[in-house]
Amino acid sequence: MTVLNRRRFVQFCLGGIAVLPWSRMVRALPDGRPACRLSAEQTEGPYYLDRAQFRQDITEGKPGLPLTLRFEIVDSRTCRPLSGTALEVWHCDAQGEYSGFAGQGAPGGPGMGPPPSGRPPGPPPGVGGPMGMGSHPPKSVATDELTFLRGVQVADARGEVTFQTIYPGYYMGRCNHIHMKLHVGGQLTDGRYRSGHVVHTGQLFFEEHASIAAMENAPYQRRGTTRTTLREDSVYTTQHGEQSIATLTPAATGEPQVARLTLTIDPENTSHEGWG
Repeated sequence: MTVLNRRRFVQFCLGGIAVLPWSRMVRALPDGRPACRLSAEQTEGPYYLDRAQFRQDITEGKPGLPLTLRFEIVDSRTCRPLSGTALEVWHCDAQGEYSGFAGQGAPGGPGMGPPPSGRPPGPPPGVGGPMGMGSHPPKSVATDELTFLRGVQVADARGEVTFQTIYPGYYMGRCNHIHMKLHVGGQLTDGRYRSGHVVHTGQLFFEEHASIAAMENAPYQRRGTTRTTLREDSVYTTQHGEQSIATLTPAATGEPQVARLTLTIDPENTSHEGWG
């Protein structure tokens, strides 16, 4: 990445992203206990695979703008940090491809070439009309065993989780985003999180000017695909995506940018956005 592009990206991060628009909103329950507003859910999407490894660095050498993800998990019933929950993340690479579905998408992104077995042809989620809560795009079928840009971590005593990754690319019909699932009640076995149940399914988004600046870097350059903006992305516009915009802050010279997001969940809930 050129010095100019890195400098411009940092300037964009400094200029427009300051505070989460929905950070903890405390209210009182009937019995007087405090409670915080639950984080909005977004669709799981068709590219989820139950193969995330327990690891902090999920890049596997993929080129792109380095990015640190820092999450804070909060119990909505008490407004206190929630430890022990397992946060799973996955996203596409700089060219819009997901591990498990690599090679399918040039130039449009996953699912835009010949469809894999079991998936009807057509665009990925976000194309062809709004997608309401509880509705799901067609489920894709994995065609390889790759695992790049997928991982899971368990929240520490402060409810915090950190990943090292790259700024996600985009594909036809979808803006830059990162998928998330929160699990409780499971356990780590052979480097994977097993059992338990999903209490939250969501997506992390970025301010538009930050994504525009990031996409100027070489790994993201491509032809034949126009990037979908936040306001053109139906997942963002119909599933409360504005509540899931990360706060981006620059780090020291040569260090990754940092994206922060607070997830407020009820560990007794069950997500309604998974495939089941």
